[in-house]
Amino acid sequence: MGNKEVHQSCLTKLKSSDVVIAEVTQPSLGVGYEIGRAVGMDKKILCLFRPNSGKKLSGMIAGLHGDHNVTVKYYDGQNFTDILKAFFENL
Repeated sequence: MGNKEVHQSCLTKLKSSDVVIAEVTQPSLGVGYEIGRAVGMDKKILCLFRPNSGKKLSGMIAGLHGDHNVTVKYYDGQNFTDILKAFFENL
């Protein structure tokens, strides 16, 4: 697929989704764009960040926590299932 087709395919999937789960430890322009679009579509969003990565969570992502249906959770791999379970139970 070309870039336009990739973009349209991702937007189509995003529009048809009820929630977005994004791993945000590694900064990504694409993921940031998708999160921004999901906020604009009023989607429920779960952002996962690994604090033991040595990286810093983006201020743009951290600042969304609690607003616009965005939840940011810190995880270490051990608590991943518990975080997902709690997220879906609270929908």
